[in-house]
Amino acid sequence: MDAVVTEVRRILQTPEVVTQMLTSLKREQGGTSEADAIAALHDFDELWGQLFPAEQARIIQLLVRRVTVTAAGLEVDIRREGVNSMIREMLAPRKMEAAE
Repeated sequence: MDAVVTEVRRILQTPEVVTQMLTSLKREQGGTSEADAIAALHDFDELWGQLFPAEQARIIQLLVRRVTVTAAGLEVDIRREGVNSMIREMLAPRKMEAAE
């Protein structure tokens, strides 16, 4: 599981994933700013450390479509829609704090 989480962290920081996530969020027009979304991705490590194991497993299920182990290493296929869902969930508490 640690290897999968490490790979997910790496993938979430790639320009391709960040660009796709921002494009999708713009289409949805949910009021999420680019800066907030990027900050949420960078806060993933901090958030991960605060989650219970069951919550961590739920996040991995949301983000990971398939894990393939090859002689060359680990291949993790990410659910792009899962990234957007995770970002929305991570930003929800921030929006509530700002509204108070």
